[in-house]
Amino acid sequence: MQSLKQSESTNLLWERFQSIRAKQRVPHALLLTGVQQKVLNDFAYKVASAILCSEQQKPCGKCKSCRLIHLQEHPDLNYLSVDKEGGVIKIDQIRELQQLVFTSAQLTNGRVVIINPADKMNTAAANALLKLLEEPPTFVHFLLIAQQLSSLPATIISRCQQWRFSSSEQVGADYLTIGQAYSSDTERGILFGKLATIIEEFIQFMTNRLSVCALADKWLTHDFSLLMWLIYLINAQLIDYKLNISQIEKSWTKTLMGLAQHFEVVHLFRQLNEINGIMRKLQRNINMNQSLVLENLLLGYKLNK
Repeated sequence: MQSLKQSESTNLLWERFQSIRAKQRVPHALLLTGVQQKVLNDFAYKVASAILCSEQQKPCGKCKSCRLIHLQEHPDLNYLSVDKEGGVIKIDQIRELQQLVFTSAQLTNGRVVIINPADKMNTAAANALLKLLEEPPTFVHFLLIAQQLSSLPATIISRCQQWRFSSSEQVGADYLTIGQAYSSDTERGILFGKLATIIEEFIQFMTNRLSVCALADKWLTHDFSLLMWLIYLINAQLIDYKLNISQIEKSWTKTLMGLAQHFEVVHLFRQLNEINGIMRKLQRNINMNQSLVLENLLLGYKLNK
């Protein structure tokens, strides 16, 4: 586990946590949302360390609890995640958690549960977790991490205190930078390497030089779930250019900033919700007519110009 990045956003949120901890008002469930997984994950571990630390200056980093958390071996810290990339958190995992959280803590006076990514729970798992959040054990704190808030049921969100990390500080106001983090020999890295071509094809479609069927045929040669991931990043980048003029110059900046001017930001958010809906169905292995789904999504951009 690497150390927490000291950005202004994380510093402010950490000060906020220290304040409510000192007043013994730490909520039973915190929902940490933002773009960069590592920042969220490191912050969650630091919060867990402070809750379980046995010393007065929390987290001390030296006591038995802090050392075990650093080694990811603390018996009272439970980390729940998907089994593999692209998978989901299933109800069986939540059922195991339900049994565990009602047992006595082994080393400290409480338990901490980190669920990451919480937005990858299937419906049954989310419903089961909701029951825990509605009547949580008094000594248990839940830390949920999510990048796509719209993938979480509103009932879950309402049971948590939401803390949002500044996207501009995490990725320099450039969502597509996320794609650059993947090695060129990975599936996502290979697809991201075709970003310039994909953007150009999208522009051809928007300017009536390429039909929706022709564009869908071209794009469906890629893995559908990875394609949705890249479209999500492009759409998020367009929104960012509408709301904040990025100071970071990338190869795609000028092209996408010009394209962003053709859309109303509310329509881009609407498209983002459509993409999130498609991604949720993919996570739950719901069968879809991929060609029809993609064509409808693309037509949404033309209708929302």
